[in-house]
Amino acid sequence: MLNLGIIGLGTVSGYGHLPAASSSPHWRLAAIADVNPQRLAQVARDHPAAAPYADFRALLAHPGLDAVAVATHADTHCEITLAALARGLHVLCEKPMAGSLEQCQSMVDAAGRADRILAVNFNGRSALIYRRIKQLIDQGTVGPIRVVRIVYDWSAHQWQPLERMENFMRNGGPVVDSAVHFFEAIRWYTGQDVEHIDAQGVVLPPYEHPQHVIATCKLSGGAIALVEAGWLYTNRSKDQGQLYQIDVIGDDGAISYDIHSNSLRAFGKSSTLIEPFEDSDKNFPYIYERFAHSIAQGKLVDLASGLDGLKATDAAYRALASTKRHK
Repeated sequence: MLNLGIIGLGTVSGYGHLPAASSSPHWRLAAIADVNPQRLAQVARDHPAAAPYADFRALLAHPGLDAVAVATHADTHCEITLAALARGLHVLCEKPMAGSLEQCQSMVDAAGRADRILAVNFNGRSALIYRRIKQLIDQGTVGPIRVVRIVYDWSAHQWQPLERMENFMRNGGPVVDSAVHFFEAIRWYTGQDVEHIDAQGVVLPPYEHPQHVIATCKLSGGAIALVEAGWLYTNRSKDQGQLYQIDVIGDDGAISYDIHSNSLRAFGKSSTLIEPFEDSDKNFPYIYERFAHSIAQGKLVDLASGLDGLKATDAAYRALASTKRHK
C-alpha cells in the first residue's frame, strides 16, 4: 500500500478525499494537516491512524509518505505542491490548479524535474457520465466533433458558512471554480486546445467577479464550444434547482445528457442509444485507484496532468478577463 497525506480538511476532503483514501485498498491514510485546529482535531478523532499536523511542512516530513493530496484554497496550491515535489512526493492537486498561470507552470516544471506524478483533479476525468461520453466518442459514435456544449448552473445558497462562497468569489467566481472542469473536458473530448474565448458575465454587488458566465470558444481543430457556469440559478427560491447538460455534436451523430431526464442519449448513424444515467460528480474512489496505478506505472493513467490543469486554468482566466472587457 502507498502512504498518503491529505493537506486541507475542508468540504471537499470531507465528502471526497478522506472517505476515498481511508477505504481504498491501494492507500493508507498516514497523515493529515489543516490550519484550523478544531477541524484537525475532529478529523483526527475520525481517523486515529493518521498523524495530525497543524503545518503542511511538518506533514511533508512524515516518515514513509509516498504522496499527498492538496485540497487547500487555490492560492496555496503552488507553494504546497512545490514543497511536496521537492521532497520527492507525488501530488494529487485539487482544481483550480493555482492562482496564476506562472504558478501552474512552475508546478509542471517542478514535477518534471522531480520525475514525480502531478495529477489535477477534474470531474471530467472521473465522473461516470463524462467517461461514458468519452467512451462513445472514442468508439466513433459521433464522428469528427464540431460542437461541445456544457451548461452547469446551480444555487450556492446552501454553502455555509457564507465565508466559503465569498472566498470563491474573490478567486474569480464560477468561471474559475466550476467552468475550469468544463474547459478541461472540452479539450479531453476533442483533443483540441482552446484558441479563442469570448465571454459575458453577470456581476452583482457586492462581488467584483461575475456570478454567471457564458463563454463561447473556438478550438484549435476548428470545433466550437459553449461553456456556461453560474451560481444564480434558484439562488433565492424556496427549493434548490440545477441546470446541467452536456452535448457533443459531430458529423455522424450527437450525444446528450441532462440532469432532469437523468438519461444519456447517443444518436449514431446506425442506431440510437438511450441509457438511464445519474451523474456521480467526482468519483473519488476511481481517482485514488487511478492515482495509485499512475504511480505504479510511472506515468499518468486516466487522470489530468499538470499541463492539462494549466491549459484549463488558462482558459478559465481568459474567460474571466473577457467578461471584464465586456463590462
